[in-house]
Amino acid sequence: MSNPFSFHFEKVSTKKVSEFIREQLEEAIILKELMSEEQLPAERDLAEMFDVSRITVREALSALEDKGLIEKRVGAKGGTFVLPLTANSHKRTREEIKRGWAQMLKVFEYRTIIEPEAAFLAAERITAGELVLLHNYMEQSIEPDCTREWFRALDVKFHLTIAKASGNPYCERAVRQIRTKINPALDLMPYDERIRSVNYEVHMEILEALKSRDSIRSRDTMKRHIEFSADAIYARLVPEAEVHERNDSQ
Repeated sequence: MSNPFSFHFEKVSTKKVSEFIREQLEEAIILKELMSEEQLPAERDLAEMFDVSRITVREALSALEDKGLIEKRVGAKGGTFVLPLTANSHKRTREEIKRGWAQMLKVFEYRTIIEPEAAFLAAERITAGELVLLHNYMEQSIEPDCTREWFRALDVKFHLTIAKASGNPYCERAVRQIRTKINPALDLMPYDERIRSVNYEVHMEILEALKSRDSIRSRDTMKRHIEFSADAIYARLVPEAEVHERNDSQ
């Protein structure tokens, strides 16, 4: 039977309950809300948390293990542990991201719409406590003993805090979705003193704009930051010869 409407419905998904659980845990791992080497609750506890059977939880954990996000360890100190994303990302995601770069560009395009506007709203609505949080994240990021994994976690916390400070739950959720998509690519970026210094400087610009309640400067600085990140990721993924070839053809 042909569709009598001028619009199209989305087909029904046959997604299993275990996939919903896997997606929530994967998002928490990618957003570094569950950190490297952190032990997940036991299957029994997870089953109670999600109100599902242990078999369903086991399926979700198996899928995460197949993706290299967690590993099960045996022994007296055994359990299920989160693996370090930044340490293994170059083995797991570089070619995948490069192949899907056209789609990644759409995500960054979406990001340049959402995050600058979230920063615009945050400049009007951010609380004193949230400003203190942002400052603390920045200070931790330049401490000498800040690891690569924790540096990436602090970057996520910085951006998600601004999204939350927008006071708009739709903006906050959109930024979470965006970061879940782009974090594997951001984790490919090099980590050294120069990177930390550049990141600190641009985050300080954003923070000062928020402190000043300058919505326009907050939005514009965030947009420049995002565009720089997209260019840096592309340069990291694509060999220099290909970059020159692309520029020559333009």
